[in-house]
Amino acid sequence: MTPTIRELLPLNNKLKCLLAPEFLKQKEKADILEMTLNFLQCSHAVNQGFSRCVGEIVHFLSKDEMKTQSQRRLLKHFQNLQTSCEQNRRESVLPDQKTFSKEMNVNKSAIWRPW
Repeated sequence: MTPTIRELLPLNNKLKCLLAPEFLKQKEKADILEMTLNFLQCSHAVNQGFSRCVGEIVHFLSKDEMKTQSQRRLLKHFQNLQTSCEQNRRESVLPDQKTFSKEMNVNKSAIWRPW
């Protein structure tokens, strides 16, 4: 005779108690991944906004003739900042070719697991 639902409920509850910590770990990992993704997206957006702002400042300061030494120094500072922002953006968008090919080789041999 097959077991009834009443007979299986205690077993089901015991199983839930035993597996609950494992389910919580997986949920925590998913939460961590989601928070990391959100942080990186916000960070990328902030960097883009900062770069755009620096570009507008350089454009504004370049419009008129520089009359004072402090204005020239300020423009030079923001031009250097703009250059470094562009380099950082290029480096973050285009991964190193060696790193990319190494990741491809690792991914070919790895077995996909949903956990």
